Amino acid sequence: MRLHGPDEPVYTIGVAARLLGVNPQTLRQIEREGLLEPARTEANTRLYSQNDLLLLQRICFLVREEGVNLAGVKMILQIESKHGNTTIRYREVTERVSRGAKPDEGKGNS
Repeated sequence: MRLHGPDEPVYTIGVAARLLGVNPQTLRQIEREGLLEPARTEANTRLYSQNDLLLLQRICFLVREEGVNLAGVKMILQIESKHGNTTIRYREVTERVSRGAKPDEGKGNS
């Protein structure tokens, strides 16, 4: 039984931060950078949806595991939004860069 949809904002900032393993201030910084705008209650409390949490999880992965700063994350998300789901392309580029190749070298050789 599903109690709410993936876009329904139900998680407070404290709950979202705990689920993601980050400090609530991190989520505020992500919002200040314009990467995500959570819903607000009439009392101005931030509420996050399940889809927001998935996006935040992706952002946290890019920062923690890939070493991308928030400005870089913003660019990646904009590219993905513009071109649809380009996660595979991003992975290909990061793999090439980690091997010392330029981002566009080897394009189409897979």
